[in-house]
Amino acid sequence: MAHLLENHSHIIKRLLQEIRSFPPLIVQKSYYLIFAFSFLLLPIATTHPQTIEKKTEIPKEGTENNPNTGNRQVDQGIRVTGKKDPRDREILRTPNSISRLNEQDIQDAGINRTNDIDKQVPNFSIIDSGSRNFTYFNIRGMRSIAFSEPAVGLILDGIPLNDNVALNTELYGLENIEVYRGSQATLFGKNFQGGVVEIRTKKPTNTAEGKITYDIGNYKKQEISTYYNAPIIKDTLYFGIAGKTTEREGYLSNITGFYYPNNRPYEVPVELYKTHPDGRKGKAGRFRLFFTPNDIFEADLQISAESFDDGALNLVNYLGAKSEREKALLQGCVAMPSNCSKLYGTYVNRVNGDRKVYWDYEGKSNVTGNTYSLATTTKLPHTNLKTASAIRKMDIDPITADSDFTTTDQNRSIYVEKATTFLNDIYIESKEKNDPLQFKVGIYSSNKITNIDQAREHRAQVYVINDFPGLVAPTREKNLSRLHDKNLSFYTHNSYTFAEKFTITLGARLERQESRLSHTEQAVGISAANNPLGETLVLSDPYTINNRYNYNVSRFIFDYKPIENLMFFIGFSRGYKNAGYSTVVNIPGKAAFKPEINDTIEAGIKSEFFKGKFGLKYTQFYTETQDFHVVRAINLSQYINLNAELVTIRGYELETFIKPHKDTKLGLSAGYTEGIFNKFYDSVLNRDFNGKWVHFIPKYDIVSYLQYRNAYGIFFRSEFQAVGQMYFAADNTVYSDPYYVINARVGYETDTLSAYLYMNNINDRYYFTSYIDGTFQAVPGAPKTYGFMLTYKI
Repeated sequence: MAHLLENHSHIIKRLLQEIRSFPPLIVQKSYYLIFAFSFLLLPIATTHPQTIEKKTEIPKEGTENNPNTGNRQVDQGIRVTGKKDPRDREILRTPNSISRLNEQDIQDAGINRTNDIDKQVPNFSIIDSGSRNFTYFNIRGMRSIAFSEPAVGLILDGIPLNDNVALNTELYGLENIEVYRGSQATLFGKNFQGGVVEIRTKKPTNTAEGKITYDIGNYKKQEISTYYNAPIIKDTLYFGIAGKTTEREGYLSNITGFYYPNNRPYEVPVELYKTHPDGRKGKAGRFRLFFTPNDIFEADLQISAESFDDGALNLVNYLGAKSEREKALLQGCVAMPSNCSKLYGTYVNRVNGDRKVYWDYEGKSNVTGNTYSLATTTKLPHTNLKTASAIRKMDIDPITADSDFTTTDQNRSIYVEKATTFLNDIYIESKEKNDPLQFKVGIYSSNKITNIDQAREHRAQVYVINDFPGLVAPTREKNLSRLHDKNLSFYTHNSYTFAEKFTITLGARLERQESRLSHTEQAVGISAANNPLGETLVLSDPYTINNRYNYNVSRFIFDYKPIENLMFFIGFSRGYKNAGYSTVVNIPGKAAFKPEINDTIEAGIKSEFFKGKFGLKYTQFYTETQDFHVVRAINLSQYINLNAELVTIRGYELETFIKPHKDTKLGLSAGYTEGIFNKFYDSVLNRDFNGKWVHFIPKYDIVSYLQYRNAYGIFFRSEFQAVGQMYFAADNTVYSDPYYVINARVGYETDTLSAYLYMNNINDRYYFTSYIDGTFQAVPGAPKTYGFMLTYKI
């Protein structure tokens, strides 16, 4: 305890000052796993059969006896509200900032992929860099970036998936989604300093059930998702299958030819040729075996695969943003009124083509992912013993793009990454939820090997001759890297309740990280005549770096429950993001970056009154982070990860709802985050950014909704989403303006068949979600989309 208080005492005084300024509210191949699965089950199924009690029927999901009851049932053809999910009660009494979406919530909000989740959760944003291969989660300013481990993790059915492909994938066959904000180093096997998105899929039971959904919309969108679960041997063996296919046309227009009627550049041109290069298509599937030979043991084997072709990167010229053009127009007219006509003509030309690009090479983005996992539960007399083992294979092969962003064929970017992760998690936890003592103790290990080939292909002959003697165009400047990262952790999370109103929670984590980077830079091209070097030119000497790190973090929470539906809590925690290497730099001294360490104090309130008709959750937090990770472009081919010496982040999140009528619900979620570079010297730009706002953190996010569902199947939901200003650069000169979007959904629901009409971004707001450092390229959000969805329950 003394060590814990020592870790956090330096920020307690600061927190007291901050609170006063806040708003008043207070793993090799799949057959290896199958073989291991069969070998493991054989002795369990045959041991001590005389001690096994008669099994009771596993209740069907959606019935009163099932803890995962849906929001409605059918009784004599009339739709009525089902029993409240016990998990909602658990979260209400858990001293942690958690947002939960059950199966009905997911359907109502139209969540179809991971990057739909952040729109429903406060202080959670997803930074889309133009391709699903590089998508980063951000909770409370703790953000994932290139090269580093994810700050916010995705856990699917107990298996941590910590690559960028998994963070932006399709969702199907879901049971619920839970988003934990704040460091979860002591609660889950894999360390995640910013938070966790935990997703559970539908588990097979004794009753066969399934669902198929067909979704069509503008931009030639077509999606089909389905799942089906059924027993093979009643009370013993069950199977499940699920899958999804998706396809749509691109949002961008790549203009490859013009005709100017008066041959004047400020006139609006007539477009001759255009394509939509960022169209996306893909498929994903999952097979599951669930085995319960007796009342003591269960095993869950899953094999999943996904393959996507996402076309060209969704990048446009950031200086083409409407707000930036308006500012340029006004400034230009004041400085030189005679040019206003010309400036206005250029402005109109570009305003009419917000999503237009001018590339000679459109590019592509291909990715595959395969996961083989086995999770088991053994129910001991007083505890549950759980294990989770997995092999995750992820291939990006390749991403290609027009890196000069012009119609001149000068440069192309090529990126290939192949990663394999082996992980094991074993822990014991409390069995009886009503006991005053709750505990969890576990060991987690992972072994990840990544091979990266990041290249820039130079197509201009003059450049190649000058910079790569002996070669001719096209020549690829390649950064070849191999990363090997091993982690072994011991973690524990324990709580004790006394006097039925007070609970103390203590957690700790010890982790050892061993990492290695091997790197070389080469130029590979066509050999010129009489070139003794052949087709490969070594640009930098190969090097290898080995590092070891030890992490020791802890957590303390105190909560008070004066009455059943009200809780106050305050907590202190230390989190970390692992150290790592920048893989596209040929200077060994600049490749390694230190771990990011953050200390947080948070306080909150949770309540629910009037028989579930009103609920409120509010949390306020303050974080000091040492060695904050920042990516900086050295040039168009090389990037490094810097450490900002000190960053402070503060904010709050609010979730509330009210049900004024049994058919009507109003909800509001809001978050605010302020991140400041207290001490940051950028060694690349040779500049001091002290006092600047931390980039890629939206200042606020708001979602409010009005939802109506009656007993006759009529459904309606309207939604307002707003996002605050977000800086794209550490000097705060490049940023996205605040924006809001409006969504709506109307439908008719029966017990087996439901139909919906939906429209997202009704106001067709043009906004940006990310920016590519070192360029003027940014990622625009989705335009107005609409469609029709039909769902049939089997």
